[in-house]
Amino acid sequence: MVSDVSWAISRGLPKRDLLAMLKRLIATATPGSPEQSFAKLELSELIVGDEPFRAARLALDVLKEEGPEPRAFGVLGIAHSLLGHFRAARRAYERAVELEPEHPAYRHNLGHLLDIAFDRPREALRHLAAARRVRPSEPAIVTSEAHALTRAGQTARAVQLLERALGWSRAEAESRVESWLKAPAATHE
Repeated sequence: MVSDVSWAISRGLPKRDLLAMLKRLIATATPGSPEQSFAKLELSELIVGDEPFRAARLALDVLKEEGPEPRAFGVLGIAHSLLGHFRAARRAYERAVELEPEHPAYRHNLGHLLDIAFDRPREALRHLAAARRVRPSEPAIVTSEAHALTRAGQTARAVQLLERALGWSRAEAESRVESWLKAPAATHE
């Protein structure tokens, strides 16, 4: 059944089909087995946006059964962020980065959280720059780094980054930076 699920994931089957297959694998696999942990981790990643509490529970199960697993910490970080548990999200992302320092999504998510939720744009920049080194033209990563640069007082670098990495016109980049400067900072420390 694991090979069927892996095949379905690799072929991009619709979410509803994957959900059914993963739930079936969780129910039929030996409790605590690698097969069940695989299904729980895949399911947690699939549902985190819609069901963050359930995704967090599944990720925690995987961590208990398998030990340190960066993907589980990554899901846990997203789930906690969506639930507004920013300190827990930060700890989860930091653990994911510790286990897989070059993973761009973990670095991006941690950097973005530090910038937005904790009002620490300077601290965020090292994570966002590391993410961009791996994915230099990923719009979400580039805009997150430009946002942190803006909030860290480096508006010229932010404009330059948006122009160079995303091909924005100077007017578009300056307009976006200006809107970020006007937005109030929200901290949850």
